[in-house]
Amino acid sequence: MTHQNTPILDDRDLTSEERDLIRWMLENGNKGGRKFLGQLERARVHARCPCGCASIDLTIDGKTPTDFRMHILGDFQWKNEAGNLFGAFVFEQDGLLGGLDLWSVDGAETPSAIPRPEQLVSLE
Repeated sequence: MTHQNTPILDDRDLTSEERDLIRWMLENGNKGGRKFLGQLERARVHARCPCGCASIDLTIDGKTPTDFRMHILGDFQWKNEAGNLFGAFVFEQDGLLGGLDLWSVDGAETPSAIPRPEQLVSLE
């Protein structure tokens, strides 16, 4: 079995669920996250994670970051109906809204779907 860790290119509009979740995370996350709300309106999905999770990388007005250091704008967790624990953060890179990262905290299940905002609990 081979593992791919190169993002899968996926040039598309954000779904309404992705846009609503990222908006909520920017509004309810770290101080300074709200200044990226304007970029969210111009964002497109650029790539998705190859592991099968629902993580996405964004492009803003066709621009992608050249400096890949991440700065977290909102950090949250949630549990699904089975009680499995997941994490979610929205981040910026190089002054651009960079994406949404989702992962399994307990290793029990890959987060293949995005959570609803009301499921999220802040890690702050």
